[in-house]
Amino acid sequence: MPIVLYILLLKGMCHLINELRETISVTQAAAICGVGRTTVGYWIRSKKLHAGRAGKKYMIPVQDLLFFLKSSGQKIPVQLEKENLKGPAARSFQYCWRYYQDNSHGQNCQRCIAFKNKLQVCFSARNSGTLGCLRHCETCSYYHDIYYPRLHFIHQFDIPAAVVKDLYFWAGNLEMTKLCGIDEKGLIGMGVEQIVHPRSLECVISGAKKKALGDPGTPSEGSIYIKNNQIEQLKVKLSVFLLKEPRGVFLVFAEPESNGQTRI
Repeated sequence: MPIVLYILLLKGMCHLINELRETISVTQAAAICGVGRTTVGYWIRSKKLHAGRAGKKYMIPVQDLLFFLKSSGQKIPVQLEKENLKGPAARSFQYCWRYYQDNSHGQNCQRCIAFKNKLQVCFSARNSGTLGCLRHCETCSYYHDIYYPRLHFIHQFDIPAAVVKDLYFWAGNLEMTKLCGIDEKGLIGMGVEQIVHPRSLECVISGAKKKALGDPGTPSEGSIYIKNNQIEQLKVKLSVFLLKEPRGVFLVFAEPESNGQTRI
């Protein structure tokens, strides 16, 4: 390939990344990585690189291409450098049944409510009794591949911290589970109504909705009551921050306030 044409192709790829920023074709991925289409096809067929079908073609999420290159120790192309600076590499979000489609575990998927209702976040239904999945979320490879890389940072805090979206817990550190008086394995997928005391639940739901809509008047700090096995109501100071990634997800800190508890 003439060098001028190659440079023009690279510029075109850079422009394409900036425009789409989500998915690219096999041909575009091959040009960016400097390999042949057959090589990219092998990455996809061997399940090393996630790709979704768009008609007869495969489309590759840019995020998954970057994750594959980093996890396999390959050089990051200049076209992906901006994506590489956004934080730790993680796979793109995908449905759990598609993740397990070539796995023996996927045999239960078609009987599961997550498949029937096309639930993006399967573990939000874990306490409904309608999931066909027999695995615990904290040991599930799908959770650890798709969600945990984005959420593991909360374990660096030495105060109770959790990640919440749509009024369901996505993750929580050990300090948070101790504060709530629950098993460490039980927090993932738990609804906030199982932890927040009824006297504070309406306030929490209203505040979460307003903050998700970007209401500037919604306070980021306040006091609420929670419940656990030993304490009927425990007053805690809550600090809430809306994260940029994943979208619509809240980082929550909670610290008990003195003289704010009623024991059972």
